[in-house]
Amino acid sequence: MNKVLIAAVFLLLATQANAQYTPRESMLGLRGGGSFGITYKKFFGKNFAFESVLGNDFLSEEKPGVFINALFEKHAPLLGDKFSALIGLGPGYHFKRKSLGASGVIGLDWRILRAPINLQVDWMPTYYFSGEKNFSAVNGAVSIRYILNRRKMSENN
Repeated sequence: MNKVLIAAVFLLLATQANAQYTPRESMLGLRGGGSFGITYKKFFGKNFAFESVLGNDFLSEEKPGVFINALFEKHAPLLGDKFSALIGLGPGYHFKRKSLGASGVIGLDWRILRAPINLQVDWMPTYYFSGEKNFSAVNGAVSIRYILNRRKMSENN
């Protein structure tokens, strides 16, 4: 199973195809699942994005609390030009634990055609290596976002 996962990650990173998202498109919304919070995503090209998540990991057994993650993501198309797989990595900080860590993300992202809505299903584990050391694996979630600059971006294309 690990070999299949490693091969899938390698293929996703090595792909030359673009997911055809509009560059500079930005989105704001809610994230719910193993944590609940606010998510903001901005594309810097047709297949690279920055996502930040400010949330509360209330399902954690020990010391639930507020965290922030900043993720750099690569998107690869799956079915059509608005549905993609994503993988990413970035720093994370848990305020109550006073812990700094690294977060990864893997999931699916769907830009609903002709609608200002974006949906994402993902898993975002985090390993905290300073402060209270801990591995948080419960952060699977669904995000729903409103595309903030949809009209302006579509007029430019």
